[in-house]
Amino acid sequence: MLVLFDVDGTLVDTDAQIGGIMVSAFEAAGLPPPSLAQVVETIGLSLPEMVEHLAAQSTVTITIDCCAKIVAGYRLRFADALARKEEPPVFPNTETTLLRLRRVGMTLGIATGKSRLGVDYVLDAMDWRGHFQTVQCADDNPSKPDPTMVEKALAATGTDRTQAVLVGDTSFDMEMAAACGVRAIGVAWGYHRPERLLSAGAETVVDDFETLGTLLLESNR
Repeated sequence: MLVLFDVDGTLVDTDAQIGGIMVSAFEAAGLPPPSLAQVVETIGLSLPEMVEHLAAQSTVTITIDCCAKIVAGYRLRFADALARKEEPPVFPNTETTLLRLRRVGMTLGIATGKSRLGVDYVLDAMDWRGHFQTVQCADDNPSKPDPTMVEKALAATGTDRTQAVLVGDTSFDMEMAAACGVRAIGVAWGYHRPERLLSAGAETVVDDFETLGTLLLESNR
C-alpha cells in the first residue's frame, strides 16, 4: 500500500512562516499585503498559483509582472529563512506514525506544492529521507489539484491506484486524489476545515496522527 503525504499543514505546521514571508513579498513589491487567513487558504497550491489567487483578492489591480515580482521576492525570503536552519514545527506524533507505517512494510511518499528546496530542508532537518520512496513537488509538476503528482508517484513505486491513499489537509489535496481515482483521508489539524475536506472528496477526516496511523494499518490488512 502506498501512502502519499502532503507536507505543509499535514506533516509540518508552517502557516506562520509562509504567511509572514508572503506578506513581506507583497510589501516589498509596493502592494497591500494579504491577511494571514487569506494566505492560509491558498497553502497547498504551488507558489505562482498562491500569488495569483491572492492577487485576485487584492483591493488594487496587480499585474502579471507584479505577480512575478512577488513570486521572486518570496523565493528569496524563503531561502533566507531556510538558511537559518531552524527545525521545522512538526505536528505531534508525526515521527512515530511514519515509523509505525514503515515497520509493516507500507510504501510512503510525498505529494506537495512546496518547492524542492523546501521539501529537501524538511527531509534533511528531520532525517526523513529514508521514510519516503517517492517525493513529488512543485518544481516538477503542475499545481494541485492536477493529478500529475499522484500519477508520477504511482508509476515511481509500481503501485496500482486501488492500493494508494493520499493524506492531506486541504481541499486541493482531496480534489487531486479524486482526479486520480485514489482514496483521500483528510486531517483536521491543517489549514482547511473538516467539512470542506469532506465536500472535496475525503472519505473521512482524522483528528490526530495516532488515529491516522491506526486507520491506515487497518486498511492495510
